[in-house]
Amino acid sequence: MKLVYTIIIFLFSITLSFSQNQQEIESEINEQVWKPFKTYFENRDWQAFNSLHTDDVLRANKYGIRIGAEYKNSVEKSYQKPTNRKRQIDFCFDQRVYNENIGYEVGYYRIIYTEKGKEPHISYGRFHVVLKKKNDTWLIAQDWDTDIINGKTITKEDFEKAKCAHLKK
Repeated sequence: MKLVYTIIIFLFSITLSFSQNQQEIESEINEQVWKPFKTYFENRDWQAFNSLHTDDVLRANKYGIRIGAEYKNSVEKSYQKPTNRKRQIDFCFDQRVYNENIGYEVGYYRIIYTEKGKEPHISYGRFHVVLKKKNDTWLIAQDWDTDIINGKTITKEDFEKAKCAHLKK
């Protein structure tokens, strides 16, 4: 009977340790990737935004596939366009899985565009990202998103059913 209790305690401690490690990595990624992502995206800071990605980042969306410098140059060009629209981005996650140096996250985003004298425009999307830890820093290595899945537009309800990250600036 002692052996059974020992095995149960051992398995429980391994599960608890794994869970704590996952929570620590998730917290680290929130601090190193998602909080700065939100800030840099909203402030249209292309240099800082690009620094959140690996040099060989693979970016895929409805506009095609861009890799590395091609993607980063497109961010620079886009973020430097004059605009009066402000934007706010928020994230909700369905799945977050990690090991020591690789992470895979799936979730939804919401972007709220505001412009003086106009009604806000809200768009939703689904994303998958692969994160890599390099020199003790988490970076986005692959990023895919869409606003339509199986012919259905992503909605507020899709966004709200996931676990939302509270990323204060």
